[in-house]
Amino acid sequence: MIQQDQADKLRKVIQEEHESGIEVTSSLPPRSEYHKNKKKKQIKIQYPIIKFLVLLFLMLPIILGLYYFYFLLNSDVKPVMNNQKSDYFEQVEFE
Repeated sequence: MIQQDQADKLRKVIQEEHESGIEVTSSLPPRSEYHKNKKKKQIKIQYPIIKFLVLLFLMLPIILGLYYFYFLLNSDVKPVMNNQKSDYFEQVEFE
């Protein structure tokens, strides 16, 4: 079996069109030119206070999470001290 090129049929059609004098023209610009002229839209925030508030709103969960994990979970504070007297606790002894 002879393996044929996938575009062989298309080449034959194009050759037939060129031979018959039919010219395929398009009114559209080339793709590179179209995308070259197209500019990306950027969101511009003019007021610096809005930038600050957006940044604060986005950073708030991170700040609260860090506070919770580092200060509340890693604290070694014990509520009752056995050797020291405290005004907040009354010592009770059982017989």
